[in-house]
Amino acid sequence: MNLLVDDGAMQPTTVEYSSQLEKISPARPLSADPSIRTHSQPDALLPGGRPLSWRSLRATTRDHWRSMLVFFLSMWLVAGGVFWYVDLERDGLAAQLLGSLGVAGGAALLWIGAFDLSSWRMRRLTSAVEQIAAGDLNARVPAHGDGDIGALSDALNRMAERLQRQSRKRSRERDRLDTVLQVMNDGVIMLNKHGYVSILNPAAAQILNVKAEESLDKSFVQVVKDYRVADVWLACVEHNLEHSATLELTSDVYIRVIVTPFLRGDANGFLVLLQDLSHLHRLETIRRDFVSNLSHELRTPLASLKALVDTLRDGALEDPPAATHFLERMEIEVDEMTQMVQELLELSRIESGQVPLRLFPTKIAALVEPIMERLRPQAERAQLTLQLFLESKLPEVLVDTDRIRTVLLNLIHNAIKFTPVGGTITVRARLSAESLKRDGSDVVVISVTDSGIGIPAEEIPRIFERFYKADRARSGGGTGLGLAIAKHTVHAHNGQIWVESTEQIGSTFFFTLPLVHIPLLDR
Repeated sequence: MNLLVDDGAMQPTTVEYSSQLEKISPARPLSADPSIRTHSQPDALLPGGRPLSWRSLRATTRDHWRSMLVFFLSMWLVAGGVFWYVDLERDGLAAQLLGSLGVAGGAALLWIGAFDLSSWRMRRLTSAVEQIAAGDLNARVPAHGDGDIGALSDALNRMAERLQRQSRKRSRERDRLDTVLQVMNDGVIMLNKHGYVSILNPAAAQILNVKAEESLDKSFVQVVKDYRVADVWLACVEHNLEHSATLELTSDVYIRVIVTPFLRGDANGFLVLLQDLSHLHRLETIRRDFVSNLSHELRTPLASLKALVDTLRDGALEDPPAATHFLERMEIEVDEMTQMVQELLELSRIESGQVPLRLFPTKIAALVEPIMERLRPQAERAQLTLQLFLESKLPEVLVDTDRIRTVLLNLIHNAIKFTPVGGTITVRARLSAESLKRDGSDVVVISVTDSGIGIPAEEIPRIFERFYKADRARSGGGTGLGLAIAKHTVHAHNGQIWVESTEQIGSTFFFTLPLVHIPLLDR
């Protein structure tokens, strides 16, 4: 599997798992930055210092004293032989020895100077090689003519430049890989040929619920802790071919595992991809539930219409009172289906952002009191107590009045529907607590509390889905779209909505509204 990355101006990214990449590419030397100029080590810092200096001569003498001694003795013998042959009868033996010693000493000094120059150039070469070996690829040796040492210097400089280019290229590739692994939503694990983890990106650590730094150099089986995932890898090892499987790790975590061997060579390592399918699975569950609930909601009125039509066809048309009654029932069923379609269209428009909000500064009392008065007769018929508590001097909110009243209507109507006789429904409005402030700004929190049957804890995460109802709620009628519309309407106002509930005790629905001075998101 190839990862193609644009060769553009991608900036290097430093991530917490960069040390993992050292296992597949060497670290960039600190001096390998292109902004640093190439250099050679100053002569004063070389072992022995500058050429023909006392330090340099001492270093040359220390390193080559045996050859110097042999040269000096050889020159002394040669000079002594020449002196003895030329001045055999005129001078004595002592004068000949001193003369030959002086000639040998002078020749030795000249030889030491020439040898020191050559040794100094070799020391420069040696120092440059040591710097390159230590990672300083900017080290260079000045050219020294066309001789052997000059050719060697040129070859060394060319080698250093080539290594520097390769190091920069490799560093760029490592930075790209580092960035790709960091931003990928899919988990990536690289294994060596023995099945030990060499790289594990943050997404893989999150999916497997492990720590990346603690997973390095451990076996793949130890890290995944799931025999089904390990079986996919073992199948890839056995056949040396890509293998994949879709697995359910927990009740709400689904992943697709893809294991493929590296492209070059056999059994050099393996790449493991972990694709988190949990979100797609949740969407598929919601889609199935939506189709099921929609079918359920349409089946009842359609069945009623079918029965009424059959009854009329079988002779009820000849009985005017009965026919009128059946036609009224048909009209009710058609109105319910029309309402459902209209609410679906409205919900779709709100979700897509196609509904413009007519936002005006509005007092809380002007929002809540008309809905309370409208629903009070219904609450009294159900023998329920409807209460309203508003904090004094509440600031105005910036809302679309009609749509927020629809939210309140849905919440209070649901509370009336699911609260038994003698219960109480309380509507409150207050400024937000510190924990509910958005971006440090105040919001108004409106709550609807009932003493009804409550909502099971497992139903709460899905209570705002369209058509979603608890089993006990199905007998209460309704389209099941009210809470979904309420959620998207509140979100369109840059607010939040949530519920707290305890079975057989009651439920409280909360939602927040922005004050006039809070800027809304562009929706």
